[in-house]
Amino acid sequence: MKFLSNIQPRYIIAITISIAVLMFTSAYVELQQSKEELFHLLEEHSISLAEIVQRSSSNIVLSSDYIEQQLAERLYNNASFIARMDSAKKLKQSDLARVANKNGIFRIHIFESKGKRIASSHIPLGYGAAMHDQNISSPVFAPILRGELDQMTIGFKESRFMDGKRFAVAVKRTGRNHGAIVLTLDAKEIVEFRKNIGIGRLINDLSNNSGIEYVVLQDSLGIIAATQGITEMSRIDDDQVLLRVLTNDSSITRRSLFHDREVFEVIRALTIEQSVVGLLRIGISMDEIRSVESRMWRRMFIMSIVLISIGAVIFTAIIANQNFQLMSKKYERVQQFTENILHSMQDIVITFDDQQRISIFNQQAELFFRISAENVLGKSIEELPDGLRNSIRNISTVQNKDTNEQLVVNGNEFILSISVSETLKKDGSIESRTILIKDLTESKRLEREVQRKEKMTAMGELAAGVAHEIRNPLNAISMIAQRFEKEFLPKKGLKEYKELNSVLKNESIRVNGIIQQFLSFARSKKIKPSIISSLMLINHLSMLFQSQAKERKIYFTSHSEDIPISIDFEQMTQALLNLLQNALDATSEDGSIVLTLAKINNEIKIEIADIGTGIETELQEKIFDLYFTTKLNGTGMGLAITQQIISQHNGSITVRNNKPQGSIFLITLPV
Repeated sequence: MKFLSNIQPRYIIAITISIAVLMFTSAYVELQQSKEELFHLLEEHSISLAEIVQRSSSNIVLSSDYIEQQLAERLYNNASFIARMDSAKKLKQSDLARVANKNGIFRIHIFESKGKRIASSHIPLGYGAAMHDQNISSPVFAPILRGELDQMTIGFKESRFMDGKRFAVAVKRTGRNHGAIVLTLDAKEIVEFRKNIGIGRLINDLSNNSGIEYVVLQDSLGIIAATQGITEMSRIDDDQVLLRVLTNDSSITRRSLFHDREVFEVIRALTIEQSVVGLLRIGISMDEIRSVESRMWRRMFIMSIVLISIGAVIFTAIIANQNFQLMSKKYERVQQFTENILHSMQDIVITFDDQQRISIFNQQAELFFRISAENVLGKSIEELPDGLRNSIRNISTVQNKDTNEQLVVNGNEFILSISVSETLKKDGSIESRTILIKDLTESKRLEREVQRKEKMTAMGELAAGVAHEIRNPLNAISMIAQRFEKEFLPKKGLKEYKELNSVLKNESIRVNGIIQQFLSFARSKKIKPSIISSLMLINHLSMLFQSQAKERKIYFTSHSEDIPISIDFEQMTQALLNLLQNALDATSEDGSIVLTLAKINNEIKIEIADIGTGIETELQEKIFDLYFTTKLNGTGMGLAITQQIISQHNGSITVRNNKPQGSIFLITLPV
């Protein structure tokens, strides 16, 4: 204390000021570092957000294009059918109306070569009647009338006499007819669907999150879609930063002014199928950052004054502690904001840091892999549980940036759309790697189901045509054989003559039986559903099948819940007996067959499992084709008819291998 009292006041002031300046300088440097870290964190998460929006926008556009392709394909199939009818006979309004009602088509019009409408699926009323015979000077399908195209997609167009949009295609008339056939669908539900899932909806949903000032999608001509109220932004041609992003296909962040306020903006080129369609600009509010910065400056000034009076040591401890708390809270808020966005996504998002440890594992990932994020965050792939480790390893080894992969996850096979993006450090090394996964399994299954139904329909039409063409000459052959037997008996070789004539009649009968099979498939009976007990159905099948299984020394069991189901009892019995007979033929002595019925998630699941020879994977898509069989004495009709009956019940049937051997047929019916 004596030593301190001997120090001259000017030295004490100098030391105090020096300590104050030192601590002020130190605090200022720390502030700048904290700001840099905060902006770096904001930059990282904003780039991830832009990447997610880019992927989601691409999926939205591709989904809309896919729907339009499927609509056009459906209309083309119906148009081809109408063209064949048109070439065969003159179609009336009632004919077209029947086809339109049966296939859900809004309008069907037939035009002659000069564009005059000669037939329609509806009777125009009021103002529409005046257009019935009116020539169209320049219709949208003029290229077909000129012979330049055989078919064309007109696409979406406004209704001429009513509110709403229509989706239309046109095809060339066939045979001796000239002109065009135009089919139209009511696109109200499609337009509403596109509006609900469109890029504009995505942008507005993002804008509703606190902390986001604006989301804008623009091209060289102007704004394509933007947050509500945004009418003007800087043009691409006038902004070198925007031009650089557009030409380099990269992500750039910057601080800029928006309505006289500073915002943190991330800019990214929006690409769809490797084509740049515009720039995505997301502005994130900096009010909280500026507020934190302002508060920190005020505290520094106050602490500097206090430091002059009471010393630098206490002041340093206080400022360091406060800085730490403020930064921790800000980091938690930014992290929570990002997690809310990730958890609200319908896609699976997994991010690895530069140490190959999982740093992001969103809610959809938890549901898909059936594990909590708490059990995987901060862990490397090798530290994960066995089943999850193999699944994540298979996904993380995908090399292409955007690809569809067929992978096994948790013992189940999935078709996944996988997108991989990386963020780089300043030295070019990988800072993080984000994997965006979309489960396409169900959509692919539905696509295969539609293709299978279309194939069966085509096979049925072919069968009916072949049966019709063969039956008449076959009847003539049979009648001639009968006349030969009664009226033209030879005097020599009578025995051989009768044998040959008998062979001719028997073969005619056999061919007629084949024709009957054709017709039974092509002209399938309409189902007559009624409400019955599922237990009654299973017990009935067990009674019919049990004796056959016991005779072959095969153990047969059945299980069913007692629930009401709506089915055609006779046809469903036929379908299930076909499957049970196939299982019986494939199962050797002392094997087993199990039939179960249960209600799962508002669906009826009927499963037939055997431990027979099984079905090779490459044949599982073919076994439902007409006349495809792997049996020596098989007809190839059983599974085709079974699939037809299930389809008439608005259900589906699939097959998979039963490990370690055998097959499982699964029928899914709506409740």
